[in-house]
Amino acid sequence: MPVLLEGTAVVIRNDALDRCLEGGASDFHTIAPNAMSFGDGELTQASFMSPRDAELFRDKLLLMGLCGDEGAPDVVLVDAHNRSMHPLCDWLQLIEYKGNLIASLVGNESGVVVAPETWDPDAGPTLQHMSADEVRNRLEFVRREERVDVYRDKETGQLLYSARLHETPEELFRKSADVVLGNMRHPGQPPPSEDVQQAIREAIGRLQRLVSQRDDAWRVWFLLGKAWHAVDRIPRAIQALERALEVVDEPQTIIYKELAGVLLADGDTERACQTGEKAVALAPDDVELLGNLSIAYLLDGRVEIARKTLEHALTICCDDTTNQFVMEKITAVLEGRLPRPRTLAELEGRGPSTRPESTPRPKSSWIRGLIRRFSPSR
Repeated sequence: MPVLLEGTAVVIRNDALDRCLEGGASDFHTIAPNAMSFGDGELTQASFMSPRDAELFRDKLLLMGLCGDEGAPDVVLVDAHNRSMHPLCDWLQLIEYKGNLIASLVGNESGVVVAPETWDPDAGPTLQHMSADEVRNRLEFVRREERVDVYRDKETGQLLYSARLHETPEELFRKSADVVLGNMRHPGQPPPSEDVQQAIREAIGRLQRLVSQRDDAWRVWFLLGKAWHAVDRIPRAIQALERALEVVDEPQTIIYKELAGVLLADGDTERACQTGEKAVALAPDDVELLGNLSIAYLLDGRVEIARKTLEHALTICCDDTTNQFVMEKITAVLEGRLPRPRTLAELEGRGPSTRPESTPRPKSSWIRGLIRRFSPSR
């Protein structure tokens, strides 16, 4: 029998489900994603409000062994608004009835349509389609209830509801960024508490999903680097930050800055100097970058060049208290009053610590800018 399609529908041949699902098509209810999932003896479909949710469910079916290739697919996506299917196939026919879209296997002549009990075939589609431009111009966002976005029609005042099973890439990024950047571990500092680390590991999982979809999104790789550093996985942090440098469109001082800091924390002072030099080359008058580079020089044993670098920074901003502190240390080393520090902990006059840090650090302005500028396509 034909089946009703709404929104964006995933349509599957039952013989393919018989092949790939342990209990066959009759057990589809065990993996059905929502109440709009049903079928007949030949086809099964699941309809979604969100095209992204439909794509993710289709991908799940492909991982189970169904074929989605052009030419002879077992499963297709059908847009009930524009009457399109992807990929094209020769086994599915689409029929329009009073604005409703109905699908059946080619050759099926049944006049009975499988649909929810509440469906009124004469009332037209129950889902209203709007383009992105229409949503922006006509609707205003009201609130989010779990996975339902609530909008108000500016013309009529009517509330409209858009259900989603999955978060968008932008939402995944922002959710992860709030966790990672809200609990940053700065080089030389102990990792956060175990509870915070668990939240960061969950953020790492979300970020890894994002880079599996877009390997060239440097902001995601950057966040992964910060996250791996926070949970004390230093080699993974370095790899992620290096990957961010590989895929970024234009050189970013913040990536070099964070990579140099992690390299210092790892004891690789030579590479930290090289990385810090690249950051300063991009922003020669940035006193924070100059100060960081002078620290790298000092820990690498290049005390005189550390002094000259910091003198330049202090001529730009003489009131920088951090650079003043480091200059005092450099002066004491040059005068023989202090042994040269070899780690960040020694520079700060403390022993190495693995005690978790309990107070999250505030987000700085560049962090807020990083989140604002995120695009999943970059």
